[in-house]
Amino acid sequence: MIQLLFCSSIACSTNMAAASVKSLKIAFIPGTGKMGSLIALHLSKAGLDVFIGSRNSNKAAQQAELISSVSKRPVQGGSNPEAAAWGDVVFWSPSGPLEEREALLKSLAPNLENKIIVDVTNILYFFDNSQWGQTSSTLRNEKALGVPARWTTAFKSTYERLLKEPPNLNNPHHTFVVGDDEEAVATTIAVVDSIPGFKGVRAGGLQNSKLVELLGPRWIMELDTLNGGGQHLSGWRYGF
Repeated sequence: MIQLLFCSSIACSTNMAAASVKSLKIAFIPGTGKMGSLIALHLSKAGLDVFIGSRNSNKAAQQAELISSVSKRPVQGGSNPEAAAWGDVVFWSPSGPLEEREALLKSLAPNLENKIIVDVTNILYFFDNSQWGQTSSTLRNEKALGVPARWTTAFKSTYERLLKEPPNLNNPHHTFVVGDDEEAVATTIAVVDSIPGFKGVRAGGLQNSKLVELLGPRWIMELDTLNGGGQHLSGWRYGF
C-alpha cells in the first residue's frame, strides 16, 4: 500500500528547516557583545557551527575560544567581513549609533547578498515617543544594506539575562520572528528552537518589525519594573 502524506506549506518548511538546522553555519556580527555572545554560546552548545565576527579579529578569536571552552565544540573567530562571507545565517547584533551600524552593513553588502540575516537590534533608544512605531531597526537595515537579503528578527524583546538562566523546558520564552521569506522565517525559528527554553513564533511580514520593537526594551523594562521587581527576567510567552 502506498501512503501519501500531506502537510501545509508552513508545516513542511518548518519541518525541513528543523531537520537541516545542524548543517547550517551561523555567523555573528558582532559576536563579542552581550546578546551576540550569549546566543552564539547556546547555538554552539546545541551543536551548530558558529563564527564570531568583530571589528577586532583578536577580540573575536578570544571570544570564540571562550565559547568553545564551554560548549566543547570548535568555534571560529575573525573579522566581520570574514563572518559575513562564512555564514549561511548571520545574526546582526551591533550596538552604537544607527549611522555607524548602517555604515558597517553597507561595507559588508558584497558578503551578505541573498543571505538570511537575523536582526536582534532595536531602534527605540534613538527616538522620542512621537516617532515610535514609524519604522524599525530591521526596516532601516534592509534599506541601508543596499542589496537583496532575507531579513528576519529574533530576540528583540529578550533580556540578555534570560539567556543566562536555567531553561524552563515546559514553559519556554517566546521570541517573535517576522520576515517576508517563508524559508528564512522557518530557518530562523528552527535555529531559535534549538536553544533550550526558547521558541520562535511567526509574527507576520517584515513590516511587523515595527510592532515587535514596540514590545521590546523600553516597554518590557517598564513592565519588569512595575511587576517583576526590576529583576530583568521578564519575557513574552504566547499561548495558543
